[in-house]
Amino acid sequence: MKLKKQLANLLLLLATFLLSILVLEIGLRLFFPQPMTKANIDPDLGWFNTPNAEFTYTRQEFTNTVSYNSFGFRDSEHSQQKPAGVFRIAVLGDSYMEGGQVPLDSVFSKVLEQTLRDRGYDCETLNFGVSGYGPDQELVLLKKYALQFDPDLVILSFSKNDVSNILITEICSLNPEGELEITPVEAPLGSKIRAWLWGNSHLFVFLNVRLPRLAALGMHKKVIRKEYDLGINQGLREILNSHQDLDGRLVPLYAKEEDPRLAPAKRLTEAILLEIYKQCREREVGFLLLINSGRFQLRPREWQQRLSRVGLDPEPYDPDAVDNWLLEFAAGEGFAALNCAPRFRQLKAERRIKLHWDIDGHWNNNGHREAAKLSADFLEAWGFLPPRSLVKASD
Repeated sequence: MKLKKQLANLLLLLATFLLSILVLEIGLRLFFPQPMTKANIDPDLGWFNTPNAEFTYTRQEFTNTVSYNSFGFRDSEHSQQKPAGVFRIAVLGDSYMEGGQVPLDSVFSKVLEQTLRDRGYDCETLNFGVSGYGPDQELVLLKKYALQFDPDLVILSFSKNDVSNILITEICSLNPEGELEITPVEAPLGSKIRAWLWGNSHLFVFLNVRLPRLAALGMHKKVIRKEYDLGINQGLREILNSHQDLDGRLVPLYAKEEDPRLAPAKRLTEAILLEIYKQCREREVGFLLLINSGRFQLRPREWQQRLSRVGLDPEPYDPDAVDNWLLEFAAGEGFAALNCAPRFRQLKAERRIKLHWDIDGHWNNNGHREAAKLSADFLEAWGFLPPRSLVKASD
């Protein structure tokens, strides 16, 4: 009798728990929808967008419909065979390039295509940007997908959190001889379940994204400093891929003198970038490294506040350190690199326009538009483009 009563209580408790989850899930869906994603486990890339999927991406500053084409990219449909006479540009990157924060026609790749067409170039851009990706996954994606579309030029977008993304995914590594190795990703059952939850459960997204950020608002700087002191690898792995603001645990990247703890990660990043350039050069495809601006680079006060929160003196750090490192490396290896931050600073000073969203630091419509115009100017000035068409492609 006692056992039956205990079992009944246990079942009642379980039913109450499941009902509570259901009520919370329904409530979030109706009154506070979360930024859902649609992705599948991929043995080569870790995860990949679900082809032909569509969802609404909502944050406090925007609401956009995000839809993927039949290949799984946020773009219109494109044939693998390049149309005759068309200059095809493949754009690779993370959430900056996927651009879920703006409508599709405002995404960097679309604006770049229209800008070049308006200038008389018969061109086509293909958007291979995938939210959360780093250069390692972009290297694999380049070989697995992008090069199959026969591009004439590859633009690789580099975000400020890309070094941490490389450490999180562990797809690429350097062997003892310093050679780059690519390891297939093994997805356990738990990863597959989490991938499904990220795309289907508003409660799961809330618990994994919203609550940690709300909790972080009240964290004392000593707690953050403790995490900083634990070691760079542990800290970097905890960073949310979708967040583009400067995290206190990324500060060592911005040291004026290279932090020894980050040297292996930076050498790995360099090897990956060099391999992407090599893949393009071997196929006589142009290559441009596009260095995205970070919001903190345009807001000096925010930069100071970020350092203060982790109890660090600003003097040994430079908000442009990552950009300077990449520009120096590109120049040494002989490939083109374009840094957005100087132009964005100029625009902010002269026209006082907002280029990044406050909610997560990604480019807004203005940021995508100005980055595309800057890129078009650079491609023209440095001879990346073919002769102009006699008739504009947009006519």
